[in-house]
Amino acid sequence: MFFGLQEISTLVAQYGYLAIFLLMFGESVILPIPSEVVLPLAGVLAAAGELNVFLSFGDAVVASIAGSLVGYAIGFVFGIDVILAFGKKLGLRMKEYQNGIVWIKRYGDYFAFVTKLLPAVRSIASVVCGAFKMSIKKFTIYATAGILIWSAFLFSLGYYFSKNWAAVSNAIQASAVYIGAVFAAFFIIYILRKRIAKLFRKK
Repeated sequence: MFFGLQEISTLVAQYGYLAIFLLMFGESVILPIPSEVVLPLAGVLAAAGELNVFLSFGDAVVASIAGSLVGYAIGFVFGIDVILAFGKKLGLRMKEYQNGIVWIKRYGDYFAFVTKLLPAVRSIASVVCGAFKMSIKKFTIYATAGILIWSAFLFSLGYYFSKNWAAVSNAIQASAVYIGAVFAAFFIIYILRKRIAKLFRKK
């Protein structure tokens, strides 16, 4: 990954608030940038007095919210074609897509909130919510709530465990792929549940 521990450390150490903002913004749009590295590192630098605690934390949160809104807009404008193009390989058709829209409208609050608390899937959550036409008002409220909790958790880890922050961020990164895969599998299974049920009935 281009945005690894060493690269992020160098960028944040050199450019401070600007690097934190751009990295968190990009991660929230759709780029594979690990916030579980950026946020603890910001906390470490704040603990060392190199960055202001409130400015660095606020910088990361504002960037995440702004990036999430951009990701939502991308999904809203281009999401239908993108999801259907890739979804056809999974057997996803317009009917399932419409069911996904209903699901997001009904449970989108939880989706927008919970996905902002999960590594790996955080980067695509905004695009998915936009693609399935979730209410922008609800998306903003619940995504912001999730962002605040996630950011505060990781920033605090870096701030209070600055000597071991690398080990903490590496542990979270190591589990990110598995968490994301499990969540994505449940989401796909839910949308395709009727088709899957028919296959089992045929057997």
